[in-house]
Amino acid sequence: MLWGNTLYARDHPGETDFFVPWLSAQTFLRYGDPSSPDNITPYSDPATQRTQVVYYGRVVADDEDPLILWLPFPAELFYFPFALISDYALARGLWMTLSEIALVASAFASLRLFRWKLPHLLLLLALLFPVLWIFGMPVILSAGPLPFVLLAAVCALLALRAGQDELAGILLVFPTLKLGIFSLFVFFLLWWALYHRRGRLLAGFGMAAGLLLLISFLVLPGWVMPFLRGLYWHIQFTPPVSTYSVLGALFPVAGPRFALLLTFFWFTVVFFEFRDARHRDFRHILWTACLMLVVAPLIGLPLGWNDFSAFLLPTFLFLAVINERWPRRRWLGFAPAALLLILVFGWTLSLTEGLTLLFSLLLVLGLYWVRWYAVRPPRTLLELEQ
Repeated sequence: MLWGNTLYARDHPGETDFFVPWLSAQTFLRYGDPSSPDNITPYSDPATQRTQVVYYGRVVADDEDPLILWLPFPAELFYFPFALISDYALARGLWMTLSEIALVASAFASLRLFRWKLPHLLLLLALLFPVLWIFGMPVILSAGPLPFVLLAAVCALLALRAGQDELAGILLVFPTLKLGIFSLFVFFLLWWALYHRRGRLLAGFGMAAGLLLLISFLVLPGWVMPFLRGLYWHIQFTPPVSTYSVLGALFPVAGPRFALLLTFFWFTVVFFEFRDARHRDFRHILWTACLMLVVAPLIGLPLGWNDFSAFLLPTFLFLAVINERWPRRRWLGFAPAALLLILVFGWTLSLTEGLTLLFSLLLVLGLYWVRWYAVRPPRTLLELEQ
């Protein structure tokens, strides 16, 4: 896998998701001098110019992406070990290999989380699903960080179910490094922990977040404003996907207004789901957390294409509930058919980014369709006999 990914990275070097953080970290490690008044940081102009020269072969023109680092410094810290590898293709190939392992591990952890048992052939398909579907391949090829964040989010829910609140809180820090798609997810779990006075979860989250911030400010005290500047320019040259951008492109006048109405509608849905989940068991908490992931695009949050890879978690919840509802139909029933349908239908989303919002809406409808069975164990005699 490492050999194949390295060859691919050497033949397709045009991505920026990994290249910019990797080279910015490498520039800082090689040429940074905290004692100098002109210290070179990952966000500084010399580091940006070096990135531009290596990527474009020259300093950028006014209409080109300046390639300023857009990640917060706590997230940039995780690129430092890869910056020690001088060969870009090898560093990116290693990142891609670890991303593939993280996606497969996320699928395995999701099956454990939802207690979804599959025959061997379907188990292999389910484990490879996050790599093969449309939202998995782009995040691997672009070498983005979402596979690792997704794995941390799934493991946080596993730890929460096992009563290991400190571990759950520590793992929940990693989705905060990739907010956007995980914004409502993290906010809901922290609100739920605060409401139920789960102090160990909040303590684990606070200690891990505090340690990351402490290290970041010790290494680079003034990173916040340069990070915001880089994020601004990244958004300018890499427009995110949102209901406002999609509907605005289709209907320039009425589209943004309709998107605003959708924002109010979905915020109302989120508010009532928060209230309903206050005194529920873990099954209900798990369903609500998954709903927060698929509602994020519909609520108007600006997202990148790679962010939709987080839909793996609610997709597996939907399929696991169907499998639990009709356990005797594992081979020819709804769950395997839906798995294959999502795998095939997902690739049609590559035709236009707007279809990703349609997939999000369909997934929301699917979660509400199985909501009764997702938040309650089987109770009727017929269900128990099946």
